[in-house]
Amino acid sequence: MSETPAVITADLGPCAAAFITRIHGKPAAVINERAGRSTELRYQAVCALLGAGLDAGLIFGALHGVRR
Repeated sequence: MSETPAVITADLGPCAAAFITRIHGKPAAVINERAGRSTELRYQAVCALLGAGLDAGLIFGALHGVRR
């Protein structure tokens, strides 16, 4: 059974939308905080996180949090 990744935000610059990594052996997704304002980065983040195996509900919640 795989673990649900923690989702955090960071300033990744104008080009990187999101990435998946491991922090202390646990999966973590990092979403660019600019994805809250950029439609292009938001779409790229969704594609990257879906491809990494996150479910749509977790992605939607993370992006909703970024937009606040």
